[in-house]
Amino acid sequence: MLAIVDCRIPQTARDQLLGLGFTVIPLPPFSRLASPVASHPDMLMLPLGDRLFVYREYYEEATTVVDRIATESGRRLCVIDTPVAPNYPNDVALNLFTVGKYLMGRTDKTPTAVLDYANTLGYEVIFVKQGYAKCSTVVLGERAIITADPSIGNAATSLGVDVLSVSAGDVALPGYEYGFLGGSCGVFGNRVLFCGAISSHGDGGTIIEFCARHGFEAVSLCDDPLFDVGSIFFL
Repeated sequence: MLAIVDCRIPQTARDQLLGLGFTVIPLPPFSRLASPVASHPDMLMLPLGDRLFVYREYYEEATTVVDRIATESGRRLCVIDTPVAPNYPNDVALNLFTVGKYLMGRTDKTPTAVLDYANTLGYEVIFVKQGYAKCSTVVLGERAIITADPSIGNAATSLGVDVLSVSAGDVALPGYEYGFLGGSCGVFGNRVLFCGAISSHGDGGTIIEFCARHGFEAVSLCDDPLFDVGSIFFL
């Protein structure tokens, strides 16, 4: 099983992933993105169904790594020509998440190829104002999410998804005031693996309880404060 991570993930968290048996693949930075998020998986690629969507410009910069991920995960690589720029919202085209039968994000910026494929998979596309949708959301199975973003929370609640709304902040992302909770973790099986101590979040106890209520264990990969690494993709 692959763990796709930011190349700047703390070494202690990387070692924990290795100790859990994952093959850790760090992503090199993309020159078209702002430096603090240039290696974030959820800014660079979108695993969806049996495909892996990647920006063409990033693929040209990181061909060897991207080819390895596609090959070892058994996914069909889909390279998209959407131009990328470091200014919002020109950096969010692949920053989406799925919960149940819904694909959510700034879908007005989503490439047609992604939307068409999502349609073939039976997803209903839901627009939300938050462009960093994947960064902002912890998805717990088919019917629950955790987020600090009201646009995501309200949209998901209206669809019957159980939403835990948490306070913004308490997640480090150097270069910005704070990062996002979804960007600090990845979900594998029934575990939510956090880069940092979930207890360092002001709503940490509530997050742990909500995860447990939905059959998930919140696991801290290291004792540092929570750190936004652009999500951890397990493929």
